[in-house]
Amino acid sequence: MGEVIMRSPDHVLSLLEAAVADMAGARAEAVRLMMAEEIRDRLRRDQVMRPLLPLFRDRVDGMQGFVLPVRLRDDLWRAAKRNEPELLPKLDYDDDLARMIADRLCQTAASALRDHGGKIWPGGTPEARQRLARILDVAGIARTSVKRLPDWQGRIGAEEAAELKLALRQAQAVGDDGTEALMEIYYAHLREGLQVLRLAEHAAVLASPSSSLSQGSFTGFVDRVMGALVDKADFIVGFDLSEGPQGVLALRDRLHWLASALKEFEVVVVPRADSVWARTLRHQKLRLSMSLVERFKQADEAVDVLLPQEKTTLAGRMTRAVPHLAAPLDDEQVEQARLLVGILSTTHGPAAAMGCESERRQTVEGIVGRISNWSGEALDLLHKTEVVDGGRLARRRLQVMVDLLQLAGAKDAARTVRRRLASLGAAPGTVPTYSHRLA
Repeated sequence: MGEVIMRSPDHVLSLLEAAVADMAGARAEAVRLMMAEEIRDRLRRDQVMRPLLPLFRDRVDGMQGFVLPVRLRDDLWRAAKRNEPELLPKLDYDDDLARMIADRLCQTAASALRDHGGKIWPGGTPEARQRLARILDVAGIARTSVKRLPDWQGRIGAEEAAELKLALRQAQAVGDDGTEALMEIYYAHLREGLQVLRLAEHAAVLASPSSSLSQGSFTGFVDRVMGALVDKADFIVGFDLSEGPQGVLALRDRLHWLASALKEFEVVVVPRADSVWARTLRHQKLRLSMSLVERFKQADEAVDVLLPQEKTTLAGRMTRAVPHLAAPLDDEQVEQARLLVGILSTTHGPAAAMGCESERRQTVEGIVGRISNWSGEALDLLHKTEVVDGGRLARRRLQVMVDLLQLAGAKDAARTVRRRLASLGAAPGTVPTYSHRLA
């Protein structure tokens, strides 16, 4: 039973604890004691390893990171506590002594990893073990400084700069790669990895000797952001409408991230015009712009398909095109138009960063104008003439036009069409709106 408890993940251990809480008997009491001891040990482990805990989880932003296997956390803890078990009870308190002991145990784990790395982390490469050992060396510095991460974003004052400079100097004193190891811990604690650009820029300036972000020891973190930028650009270029509304929302999130990343590179990194970074940025912006412009054209065409016309005789041989009120409505075409206009709407903002806002705005204005004109004429005809199906298909199509106008951000135009449509009475078989799904 003890082996089962020791190997149970934290969430399973909580379930087991609840399951045996009300059980009676000597065996149940023994199990409760074993579980209490295991839980206490894990709390101590987490206190000691707190600066490193984000390294044992996949990044939520999908960016590349130095992610460690969860089981390694427990193996490091066993190596850290093996030689000085008498110190462990002092970890149960939240005071300076407990933090000193936690730092000492991290250093013990680093030494054990260097001496017995093949046993502690058999799946790790020698380079990865050395890197982790150095991270353990600077864990104590991160323990006291990681809480200052929010203060080190954007412009920093003299006090914040002094604190970051002190942390970097302490890490550098540990070893030549100490500052990179400390930055690795900071990066793991950043929920949005894009923030590492400003942090690394401050670190490069404050490091000794001072350097630029493009020449210092933190260029690897810039490369990670660049890699994420390329991956997200690939998603945008290869996006398939079959992914539906949720796919459009994912596309929106990536577009806004890309716009922020491009701005950060321009403001923070400022790569040389002939550098690999600059060439990559230019290429990705061109790819994104061309891809979005193509989507804008598709949206324009998809809306046109939903605005059917037919010729009517005015006098003699004179004819003019008017809305075809009884034209069949294709649900697939409607869905495609909604998705494409949704993309058109979600690119507001990001399109400027990618150099195609003018094309986007012109497309929106053209679509809104054509929908408004067609809808106005269709409503006039419905008031004046008798339609074969009583206007059922026309009402349904007009409701689709309201949805498309809302998706395009033309709220006033959508309101006008909706009010005029309501004045005609209920529309049988009206399709449900999708606007809220892409808002």
